[in-house]
Amino acid sequence: MKDLERSDAFWIAPGLLIASNTWLKAQDLPTLSPPSPSPHWLERLAQSAPELSGRPVLTATAETIREWTAWPAPLGERPWSQLAQGRVTAFRAARRTLTQLRNDLASAPSDSLIQLSGQVNGIGEEWRVVLSDGQPVAASGYCIHSPAGSQRILSVFDGARFDPANRPAVMAAARRAAQATGLHYATIDLAFVPAGAPQPLADQRPQAWSPVVMEADPLWCAAPYDYGPAGTAAFLDALAESESAPADATDPPYAPDPWMVREFSRRYAAFLPRS
Repeated sequence: MKDLERSDAFWIAPGLLIASNTWLKAQDLPTLSPPSPSPHWLERLAQSAPELSGRPVLTATAETIREWTAWPAPLGERPWSQLAQGRVTAFRAARRTLTQLRNDLASAPSDSLIQLSGQVNGIGEEWRVVLSDGQPVAASGYCIHSPAGSQRILSVFDGARFDPANRPAVMAAARRAAQATGLHYATIDLAFVPAGAPQPLADQRPQAWSPVVMEADPLWCAAPYDYGPAGTAAFLDALAESESAPADATDPPYAPDPWMVREFSRRYAAFLPRS
């Protein structure tokens, strides 16, 4: 890691990046700060283009949430909660009551950012779109809920097959999300949900579906799905371009959540200089 230049493209898990930066800093070497969507990105999308988010989204610090006595009105009784950026072992994404959430955040750093969002019902196919300079350049389905809305999931690695007619819809939705939020280089995950009220099982007419945005992730840690030869090349080009783009033409540098720093920063402790 110490031979990487700031303009070099790389793919790395966030936990390993945190650990590597801790090691680099201890060696008085430059740390790595690749671009990343803001931890407030989905909340801003829900405010500026609610039809794309498909549900209310709110971001708050752990300290603020521990003081709540009731949910903010739009969220409902059991919203999803997770770190706004990243993952830690002690706090998985899940639907929680307020009591459960406050208990699960009891030991969280006060300034950890928690994302809360309403439930998305009736999910069928889920897709990932690659953004390069704010434009969609590749897309792939990655899992199917069968039946729609269930937790029975078939992934692309299990041989799931996706409706190719959905590709233009996710590309267009990802472009709109990028334009609404100023996002430059990232992957956007979208899910297809019923466009209207779900039809009765006895109704055999085709159901209309529309994509909603689930999340955005940095290119440098996003799984490279089945984009095809041209799409994979576009993904790699976008990854390289994101590292060399001028500051005003890319996204803010990655700033790991304090809870992730706590969990991952000591991974290479045995290799740190002894004081």
